[in-house]
Amino acid sequence: MTRKRLALIIAGLAVLPGVVVFGISWYYSVQIEDGVLRVKHDPPTYEVKVVELGENQVKLRFPTEEELRNEPEKMGIEWDVGYAGVGETLDVDGAEALREYTLLDGELVVGEEVRFDKFAYPGDPAMAHSITFQEIKFASPLGELTAWQVDGSGETWVIFVHGKGASRREALRMLPVVEGKELPSLVITYRNDTGAPEDPSGYYWYGLTEWEDLEAAARYALDNGATGLVMVGYSMGGGIVANFLYRSPLAGQVVGVILDSPMLDLDATVDMAAENRNLPAFLTTITKVITSFRFGVDWDAMDYLDRASEISAPVLLFHGDADEKVPVSISERFAESRPDLVTYEVFAGAPHGGAWNVDSKRYEAVVGEFVDRVAR
Repeated sequence: MTRKRLALIIAGLAVLPGVVVFGISWYYSVQIEDGVLRVKHDPPTYEVKVVELGENQVKLRFPTEEELRNEPEKMGIEWDVGYAGVGETLDVDGAEALREYTLLDGELVVGEEVRFDKFAYPGDPAMAHSITFQEIKFASPLGELTAWQVDGSGETWVIFVHGKGASRREALRMLPVVEGKELPSLVITYRNDTGAPEDPSGYYWYGLTEWEDLEAAARYALDNGATGLVMVGYSMGGGIVANFLYRSPLAGQVVGVILDSPMLDLDATVDMAAENRNLPAFLTTITKVITSFRFGVDWDAMDYLDRASEISAPVLLFHGDADEKVPVSISERFAESRPDLVTYEVFAGAPHGGAWNVDSKRYEAVVGEFVDRVAR
């Protein structure tokens, strides 16, 4: 073997690890594009089986014991043509759980496959709580959007913004508290929702563009009698609310903000997902650089904590310490950065967006007190 050939082989071996790292990072950038950015409306999957059914009890078989343990006590279960509420766990045997059960819609039979649902109620405000509402339309930069409008005698309107890929039903847990305070409310859709205009990119932008749809809803409320606004944001909806506060000339009309498991830093959220997959930190960093180059992701622009000093309205902040989707550290950083404005409520054992589900009485009481304090 000549010295020249040997040198080429050694050089190739030296380069090989870098090529491998780049290839792995390129692959994971595709995973981020597909799982984080790309808009999908996949049909639900039903993996929990009804094995016994009584008048007020249902026994459910979960795919694994771990999944059984992850479900809070107050939840909904849904199937193709029905919905039920489930409550206290009465007995556990392996991957089977006997739980309190209340049929809310349709018919449930033994053998049916169902899925758990944190939103806890079916349909709309009327179906869930006998709350009168109307479906209204408002104009946004991309086209017409819809909202549930609940009337009230107050002059402060509450606007609900659901999370990524979710629906307006996410607001049904808090809505009765707001309606009980006689405050008008809007539960809005925004771009990329089912039936709503699509973002031209085909991506979710975690508040970078969606805030304009929230601004359109705020303008509708102000044009129809609101003198103040309370913004409620769940998960990605928290990022939408935050960017509205930074970007919209209507932000001065906001008298209060309620955030539940808010995704205020997409960079940190992706880091946590990578850690859960045992991806080395240096590989995650390279992946995010490649993702920025390939798909135009500006990680810094989606770190809404950097501008927290600009917020002037009181904030009620909820987060569960068992959240495996959005790091609880995001909310901790936010609360620590603005102790003058943020009331931070941590719920032990609550998964992502599940604080209400583990202690609805405490959750609703805190919301009621906050609304009383900020509403005009």
